[in-house]
Formats: sequence, structure tokens, C-alpha cells
Amino acid sequence: MLAERTRGGRGAPAEAGGLAGVLAFPERLPAPVGPEVLDGVRALLDEAAAEATVVGGWTDDDPLRLAKGPVGWLVRCPRRALAAEAGGPPSDDLVLGLLVDAGTKLVALAARRPVTVAGALGYLAAQGDEVVAAHLDALDGASRRGVLDEADARIARLEDAWPEVPADWWPRVEEPVRVRLAGGTVTVTGRLDALIGGPPTGRPGVVVEVKGGRWYDGMRADGHLYALLTGLRDGVAPAAVVTLVADGTAHVEPIRPALVMHAAERLELALRTAASLAAGEPADARPGAHCAHCPARPDCAPGTTYLATHDDRPAP
Repeated sequence: MLAERTRGGRGAPAEAGGLAGVLAFPERLPAPVGPEVLDGVRALLDEAAAEATVVGGWTDDDPLRLAKGPVGWLVRCPRRALAAEAGGPPSDDLVLGLLVDAGTKLVALAARRPVTVAGALGYLAAQGDEVVAAHLDALDGASRRGVLDEADARIARLEDAWPEVPADWWPRVEEPVRVRLAGGTVTVTGRLDALIGGPPTGRPGVVVEVKGGRWYDGMRADGHLYALLTGLRDGVAPAAVVTLVADGTAHVEPIRPALVMHAAERLELALRTAASLAAGEPADARPGAHCAHCPARPDCAPGTTYLATHDDRPAP
């Protein structure tokens, strides 16, 4: 089964692909990557983490803690990895993303359908989130309605892409995953949007990543990292990562040994980069379309120059 990217609606036949096709035909997935690969991967990462610890100076009491975002930026642009997030109120795009994420969690939990933006707001309130409500309260009537209508449309598209999941696949949302390396001086963590199947269900594992904006190829790296971390935790990697995007895209990526190794090599690079930064080495700026939303942009000459000469900014 090759990686596939589809657009389809709820009720479409499983042959159309997407998450429905993965669950309907698990026999089409590759054999899960197991200890024959993961043991070597762990040894590689333990060695890289130990070497990075010598340079970076981390200890068991004060370890390096990395999550998905920092790992990605350490690889893509170390200058961005060091940049603090911009202060001030959240943007409409951020609020939309939080609403879409909450709505999709309700879909995955088989909540009453259709899932609406009102339900997503209720979910966030129950989780103690005050950011979204405060942002919406600060908007004028027309702006508030515009954000809520757009969120409703994006949630509906994601709900459309989510099939009924049989109970024996045991879907879980916000699944935490943590991997300790080099005796605990380095910890890499993640929180999966959803995990379907995998130990102890007897079904192949499927990681589901939900994105509230528009598809771009860089989204794949997030799923690769989560497949790696889940494999190191469970002793067997998920058989596939499915990325569901609010623009209607459903990207299915089978997890094979080469992809697990590639994800490990990216994490190894992130560890070595983090160590060099901790030791005081200058942070390289690697400009690209991501510069448009970078908080370091005002003080980053390469990023400013790139944006002045390119028109490939990613859509929100």
C-alpha cells in the first residue's frame, strides 16, 4: 500500500481510501515495524542523546525535553527553534485551529452528531480552556460570526472524513507518548490527536493527526515522529499514519522500516542541533515559506529578505 492522498465524503465507499479504507481493509497495510528495527533505532537515538548530553550539559535532574514542535524547528530552522512565541492576544487562525481540534476530538469520541462549533466550545470549556472564549468575546458581532461559521465548516469537513470506528479498534484521543533516552537526560514527548488500534487491541495501530488549515507536505513529518515515538513506547510501530486536514485532504501513509529510520535520523539531527545551541553555537537561519509566521522575523535578515523575494507563503 503506497501513501495516498484523497478527498472524500462521509458515507463514501471504503475503496475511496482515507481513514475509512484503512479500517475497512487493514490487511492491505504493511506488517508493523517491530523490534528487529526498533531495537536498532533506540540504540542509535540513545547514542546520539548521550553524545548530545555531553555537549549540552543536561542531567537527570535537568533533562532536555523536546516535543513535536521544537523537534521540527530544530531541523527546519534553528533560529526559529530559539524564538519565543509572539506575545499578545491569539489570532483568529489559532482560535480556529483550537476549535477544529476540539470538534474532531468529539467526532473521534463518537459524540452526538452532527458535531457543531457550539459542542467544540463546550468541550474546550470542560477542559478548562479560556483562550478561545475570551478571544471570541473580544470580537465584534460580525467578526465573531465569521470565525464561528468558518470553524463550523472546517469541523463539518473533518467529521465527513471520519468513519464509524468499530469498538474493537478502541479509539483513544489525546494519547500521550513519551520516550526517555540516554538514561533520562533527554525526553521526547508527544500527544497524539487520536490512536486507533495497536496494543493491546490485536488490531494494527493507526495514528490520526488532525490539521485545521490546508494541506502542505511538511505535515507528514509530524506523523512520522509520532509513529516513531509510539513504536519505541509499544515495541511495535503503528501500521499507518492518517492526516486529516480541514480542507478535505486525507493523507494515508503506511509506516515501513525506511520511514521509521528517516524519522529517527531527523530526531538525531534535532538532538545534535539542540546540543550545539545549548553550548552557545549560533543558530542558523534557514529561510522558507515558514518565515511568514515566524516570531523572529523582525530581527531576522535572511527571513525578511526571503519574504521580499518569494511568494510561497503557506496558507493558514
